[in-house]
Amino acid sequence: MSMLASYPSASASLELIWAALPFGIGLASAALVTAKKAAGWSLNNLIPTASLRPGDSTHDTEFKEDQDAFLTRCETEYGSMFNVNLHGKHITVISGSEIQEVFMNDSFSPTDAFEEMTGIQTFFNSARKSNHNDDLHIIHRVISQIITPKLALFTVRIQEHLETTLDKRLGAYARRDNRIIVEEPWPIFKEMSAHAVAAVFMGPESAQSPEVIDTFMASIDDFAKMFESSTRSVSLLRKTLFRATHRILSPLQVHVQSLVQATTPIILERRRREMDAAERGVEWERPDDVMQSMLDNFDTYNFVDLEDVCGHLLILVLTSLHSTSDVATKMMYFLAAFPDCIGILYREHQEALDIVQQEREQMRQELIQRGLPIGEQLYPSRDRDVSAAALKKMVRLDSFIREMFRFRSEKLNMYHRARNDVALSNGVVIAKGRTVVINMRSAHQGPDQGPEVTKFRPWRFVGKSKAATKVAADFLPFGMGK
Repeated sequence: MSMLASYPSASASLELIWAALPFGIGLASAALVTAKKAAGWSLNNLIPTASLRPGDSTHDTEFKEDQDAFLTRCETEYGSMFNVNLHGKHITVISGSEIQEVFMNDSFSPTDAFEEMTGIQTFFNSARKSNHNDDLHIIHRVISQIITPKLALFTVRIQEHLETTLDKRLGAYARRDNRIIVEEPWPIFKEMSAHAVAAVFMGPESAQSPEVIDTFMASIDDFAKMFESSTRSVSLLRKTLFRATHRILSPLQVHVQSLVQATTPIILERRRREMDAAERGVEWERPDDVMQSMLDNFDTYNFVDLEDVCGHLLILVLTSLHSTSDVATKMMYFLAAFPDCIGILYREHQEALDIVQQEREQMRQELIQRGLPIGEQLYPSRDRDVSAAALKKMVRLDSFIREMFRFRSEKLNMYHRARNDVALSNGVVIAKGRTVVINMRSAHQGPDQGPEVTKFRPWRFVGKSKAATKVAADFLPFGMGK
C-alpha cells in the first residue's frame, strides 16, 4: 500500500531534500514491513482506519444514519479494506475478492466472533450437555444429514401447518372493508413458524402441543435479546455479566425441561409401537421428523440423554425459527411496498400449480395403463401442494425473494474472528484475535447485479441462473462455505 505526500518548498536549495525525504522514508518503511512480514508479525497497522466525523467518538452514529453513504465514503477514501470502530470494537471491513477468502478459511471463525460479541456459545451451552466446543458441528451435521435430504417431504408439511395457523390467527383480527388489519406481522409469523418447525423437528404430535409452541416462542424472545448486544455498543462489564448469567442461571434449561416433559410421552408411545411391531413380525413405520432421526443416531452424535437431545433440538429451533420469522415479516413489508407485484406473483403461483396438477394427472394415467397402483404421493388431493417442483416453476417469486434478500441484509454482516495470523492474497495479514466483518454492500450492490443496483427491481433475476437459494460471491445472505 502506498501513500503520496507533498511538502511546500522554503527555497530552491531545499526542494531536493524535501523530495527525497518521502522516498527515503518509503524505502525504510518497506524494509521494515518486509522484515515484520518475514518474522510473522501482524500487518493490521497497514490497514487504514476510517476517520471520524467531528464530534463523533466512534463510527456507530454515522453508520446508523446512512449505511450506504458511510461505506461509500470509506471505500472511496481507503479502498476495499479498512478499519472501523463499531459496537465498541475495532473491526476490519473486508470487501471484494477477499470476502471469499474469509468464508473459505477455517482460521476465520464466525462462532468465535459472535461468542465475543454476544456470548452465543455460552448461551447455547446452557441448553446442551455435550458437544460444547464443536463450533456447532453437530448442528451442521443434523442439517446436512437429516433435514436437507428430506426437504421435499418437509416443504409440504410446513405448508400445511403455515396455512392452518394463518387461518386461525387472521380470523382473530377485525375486518374493515373486507381487508384484514394487522398492526404487527412479526407475532403472527413467529407463531406460524413455530407450528411448522415443531411438525418438522418433533413430529405432528408436538405441533399440536400448546406447551411446545409456547416454549418455542418464548425461547425465541430470549434469543432475540441476546443479539441486542451485537447491534449496539455494550460495555465489557455488561457482556461479562451476560455470560455469567448464562453459566449460572442457564436460562434455556427452563425451555429444555418443557420440551422433555412434552416429548417424553410421545417417545414412550413410539417405543411401545416399535416393540409391538417387532413382536408381530412387521416393520414399524418410523416417524419422519428430526427428533426421531436424532434418537436413532444417539451414539453417533454423542448425546448424553433426552435432555441433551432436546437441548440440541432447541438450538436448531432458535437458529431456524428466528430467521424464518424475520424473513417472512420482511417479505410482507416488501410486498406492501410494491403492491403491483402481488397480482403477478399470485397468477404465477396458480399457473405453476396448474402445470404440476397436469403433470401429476399424466403420471397417474401412465400408472393406470401399466396396471400399477397409485401411491399416496400421487393422490389428487395433493395436486396443489406447494411442492419443490411447483416452487421451481415460480421464477418471478424466486427473483422477488432474491432481490428482497439483497436489500434486507445489513450492509456490514457476517462477523469472523481470526484464530491465527491469516495472510490474505493481497499480502495483508489479519492478526490472531482480530474481528473482521463482510462488506455486504460491495457484494450485493456490485456490477454483477445488473443496472440500477441501488433500486429494488423485483424481476431483476428472471431468466438468469441466480436462484434465491444458491450462494455465490454476489449473493451472501446465508454466508458461504461451511
